[in-house]
Amino acid sequence: MKLFKILSYALVISVFSSCSSDDTDELPFEEQIVENENMGLLISDSESNVLNFLKPYDSSILDFQASFSGGSIYATESGLYGVITHRDNNFTETFNYGGEIDHGSHSHDLGEQGMAAISFESQSPTHFKSEQGYVSVYNDGDATLSLFNENSIYNESSPVRTINTGSAAHHGAMVIYENGTIAVTELGSGVGLPESVKIINQDEEVLFEDETVIVTSGIHGNAGNDNVAIFGSNTGILVVKSTGQQSLINYPNDFEDDAWFGSLLSTSDDNLFVGYTTNKGAYFINIEAEEITPIYETNNLFKCITSKEGDLVVSLTGEGYLNITEVETGLVKYQGQLNVTMDTEAIDHSAVISSIDLSEDFIYISIPTQKKIVQLQLNNLSITNEYNLNITPFQFKILGADFDH
Repeated sequence: MKLFKILSYALVISVFSSCSSDDTDELPFEEQIVENENMGLLISDSESNVLNFLKPYDSSILDFQASFSGGSIYATESGLYGVITHRDNNFTETFNYGGEIDHGSHSHDLGEQGMAAISFESQSPTHFKSEQGYVSVYNDGDATLSLFNENSIYNESSPVRTINTGSAAHHGAMVIYENGTIAVTELGSGVGLPESVKIINQDEEVLFEDETVIVTSGIHGNAGNDNVAIFGSNTGILVVKSTGQQSLINYPNDFEDDAWFGSLLSTSDDNLFVGYTTNKGAYFINIEAEEITPIYETNNLFKCITSKEGDLVVSLTGEGYLNITEVETGLVKYQGQLNVTMDTEAIDHSAVISSIDLSEDFIYISIPTQKKIVQLQLNNLSITNEYNLNITPFQFKILGADFDH
């Protein structure tokens, strides 16, 4: 196991002054690493409407009521809010981390913890994005977008708007640019997957109609930065700039004809994205150099995520081997075999399998069959704690307050 993270430990020595000869021995000990007290895990239940909110700092678990069971959990751009989509029930709702957070000489009042003000009905809400201060949900049932401001979640200070993308209904996706325009998929002649991308504004107008549109063999997966959106397809990685120009990045020569990235992630580097697939592993996509290079190659990739800051790429195999790579350097920061038996068998999209998420010092893994969340310390991959839940965890996401001023 290679460990690249340098941790600071406190050496505490007790010195007792005495004239006698039976002085107490002085023994150093390592300071225990504990989780940030201002973070928690929002967890949905596969069987009931109950949500668990777990705070690892003090091991407390609070119950809240969602509208339906089996909600898909997402964290917003700031991390202060959760968005819970219920595709089969045509409903989306929100959760506020909430509370009053002490911060030096002052505090931050985040409002009441629990279910937040914004909720809405839409047709098969599926794809989620939180960027540029917006939250957007793509509704597969009618190819519309539900769009609202993140900072309105706790008090509904601005409404949820419905934007018609002008496409036939399909399994769609979108990226919001810095200027507020939106790159959104178009169905074309396909049966289920879109084949091209167009740019619209929030008034539903199509932009850059004079630019060449690249038609792919099917699109699934997307990511973006301020001015670039990328989409995964069998034809190649489709790059769509906010100015309307489109191009393709070819897959490596050793990719088989049916090997392509159906999932993409953004990173802290505007030129670097992550693409991954079960049978090939995780790869960097450099849009400036137009190159795709390996991060971690495996034929059994189970999960791949990036850290909240986008500076780390987490790859986890079905056998429990973990690889965490730094985006800036491309070096492995942590790697090793986890002593955890995960639930990995996925028959369909509704299968109840293990989920993962990452904080600064820990990785969390859900074990639905055992109704628990396991916490592992990154510096040595040891199990620090196991949290028994009163629900069967379907999905979870870390929420938290991070004030750096």
